[in-house]
Amino acid sequence: MTSSAPPTPSRPLRVGYLLRMYPRFSQTFIANEIAELERQGCEVHILSLRKPTDGIFHEAACRVKARAEYLSETPHGQWRRILRSYWSHFRRNRRGFTKALRILRTDSTGEWYDLARAVEVLRWAKKKRLDHIHVHFGTSEASVALLAHVLGGISYSLTLHAFDIFRENVNRALLSEKINHSRFTVTVTEFNRRFLMESLPNVAPARVRVNYNGIALDRFGLPRVPDERPLIFGLGRLIEKKGFANLIRAVARLRDEGLSVQCKIGGTGPQAGALKELIARKGLESAVELVRALSEGQVVELLRRATCFVLPCVRAADGNVDALPTVLLEAQAAGCPVITTRLSGNPEIVDDRVSGLMVEPGDVVALSEAIRTVVTDAGLARSLALGGRRRAEERFDARRNVGVLHGWFRDACEFAEQSQRASNEAVAPLMVATA
Repeated sequence: MTSSAPPTPSRPLRVGYLLRMYPRFSQTFIANEIAELERQGCEVHILSLRKPTDGIFHEAACRVKARAEYLSETPHGQWRRILRSYWSHFRRNRRGFTKALRILRTDSTGEWYDLARAVEVLRWAKKKRLDHIHVHFGTSEASVALLAHVLGGISYSLTLHAFDIFRENVNRALLSEKINHSRFTVTVTEFNRRFLMESLPNVAPARVRVNYNGIALDRFGLPRVPDERPLIFGLGRLIEKKGFANLIRAVARLRDEGLSVQCKIGGTGPQAGALKELIARKGLESAVELVRALSEGQVVELLRRATCFVLPCVRAADGNVDALPTVLLEAQAAGCPVITTRLSGNPEIVDDRVSGLMVEPGDVVALSEAIRTVVTDAGLARSLALGGRRRAEERFDARRNVGVLHGWFRDACEFAEQSQRASNEAVAPLMVATA
C-alpha cells in the first residue's frame, strides 16, 4: 500500500494519528496538537491501540473534532481472519512480510498480535484515504507503525518524548530502526536530539528534528491575583521523576526557618501514598495539600493565585526524566514565576533568573532558597513573571509550532507522491517491452 496523492488546494491534508491510548489525562499536548492542526485545516483521524483507562478526561480532548477509533485489544476469536490476512500480505509482499517477522523477533516488549494490528492499520489508512500517519511515543504504537510501513509502504512519522528515549530498558537498536524508516522523527528538545545521536549510533541524523510542544497562549493570559499567604503550586503525575518529595522537604525547611507558606500539589499517581506519609512525618498537614487531578480551569485559577510554580524534576531510578514538561510552559504563559531543576530540556524552557529560577536536581536546600527568594523579593518575582511570558511567546506558541509540523506533514506527502510517480515511470518501459 502507498499513501494517497498529496492534497491539492481543493482538499485538506489527511493525517492519521496512531496512538497507544487516547485520550489520556496526562497527555494534553497530543489533544492540543490535534486541535490546532484541525484549526489550520488538516483533516485528522485517530486510531488508538487501547481504550482509555484514566476515568477522567481533560478539556483539551473536547476541543478535538476527530472521534477516536479503537483496535481490538486481543485476537480472541479472530485468528482465522488474521491468518488469511497474513497469507494475503505474504503473497503480495514476501520480502516485506519476512522483514516484519524479523522486526517482531527483535522486539522483546512486542506481541505477535502487533502484526495483526499493523494489517488493521493499513486497512484503516486505506478506508480513510490517509496521506500520512503520525505517532506519538516510540514504544508499541511506533512498532505497529513500522510494521505497517514494512508490509504496505504507508509513510509515517514519530514524535519522541521522554520515557520512550531515556529509560534503561529501551531497545535502542529497534528505536533506531523505527526512526530510520520514518519519513521524519520529531523530538521535543535539543537535549533529546543530542541524546539520541549519542545513544543510537546507527540512527540517521537527518531524520531527527526538534520542534517544541506548543500551548494555546490565550488560555493562560488572565490577570494574576496572588494569595495573601504565599502559595506554592506544583502539578504533575505523582511519580518519581517529578521530584515532589523534594518540594515537600523544601516546604518543611522553610517552616523550620520561620517562613510560612501553603503548598498545593495537583495530580494522581503511584507515589500518592508515599507523599502523604512524608507530609504526615514532617507535620505539614496544614501546609501541604495533595489535590486530585485538576481541570484546565482549575489549573489556570491556581496559576493566577500562586506566588510561584515549582517542578523539582529528578532522574528516576530507571533512568527516566522529564523532557519538556507542559506545566512549566503553562505556568510561564500564565505569568507565574517558575522554579525547576537543571535537567534534560528544562534549561531550554527556563533562562535562569530571566524567565525563572533553576537549581540542581535533588538539592533541597537550594530549592527552598529559590522559593524563599521569589516569596520575599516582589521585584524579582515580577521580572521572572514577565520573562516567563516572553519565553512562552517566543518558543512555545502552539499556532507557530504546530504550523511547522503541518508543513512537515505536507512535505512528507509530496515526497511520497514523487517517489510513486518515479516508480511508475520506471515500471512503464518494462511493461511496454514485455507487451
